[in-house]
Amino acid sequence: MLRALREIEGGVKLSLNVVGRMGKLRRPPVLESFLRQVYFTGVTAVTGMVLRASLFGVLIIAVTMDVLDADTELAVKILLWVVFREVGPLAAGVAVILRTGTAISAEVAMMRISGQTRTLRHLGINLYDYIVVPRVAGVMLATTALTFYVQFLAVLGGLVFAPLIIDTSFTELADRFAALFQPVDFFYSIVKSLLFGFAIAACCCYHGLNPPGLSANAVPQAVTRAVTQSAMLLLAINAVFAYVVFGLLFFGLVTSSA
Repeated sequence: MLRALREIEGGVKLSLNVVGRMGKLRRPPVLESFLRQVYFTGVTAVTGMVLRASLFGVLIIAVTMDVLDADTELAVKILLWVVFREVGPLAAGVAVILRTGTAISAEVAMMRISGQTRTLRHLGINLYDYIVVPRVAGVMLATTALTFYVQFLAVLGGLVFAPLIIDTSFTELADRFAALFQPVDFFYSIVKSLLFGFAIAACCCYHGLNPPGLSANAVPQAVTRAVTQSAMLLLAINAVFAYVVFGLLFFGLVTSSA
């Protein structure tokens, strides 16, 4: 219990420090680290998502129309709800945790165990500026880009390939999509993706800087804690954000008539 409270306190302090020091991205060494993180998270990870994201959109439309016997409007509406509001950002977040979160926590933990962080302190280099800020900012930007990539491929795959297996046309699907799409779906994805990226990177940096010991065995433990807690944060943010946005802001509190 005490360890959990310390981790929460430490995570909050790290997050506040990161927010307050985002301006340090203008410095060339920090900017270079930021760009490397964006490339690793947002560019090198996209190739593995092409087929899966495209098939996902096809499955949503095909299953909705064939199994549920729904019309085109309902199928496209479900595609919008599922891809833009929920699964798109979540899929990108999970991919970032498994690929980038593990790398960040392991890398930072090795820096901590090998004494590199101590050397940086002796040189007067702020660890937040050099290690945490560029990674958090880079993961935030890359997570947002990956989310849009997944959404675009899922929607495009659904509109293009679904007519090959069900009785509908690309024109009909595209028309319904254009009519049903709202700017709030786009804004919702941006804000949620930024929150996901911030939470994942901040959590992984925290556990990397605070491994459970200074032996080599502490690295996998730090990675395990970082990945587990990042996934929990992802689900918690998704639930709270969806409730606040669609439960309170748009529809108001739901109360019992009794």
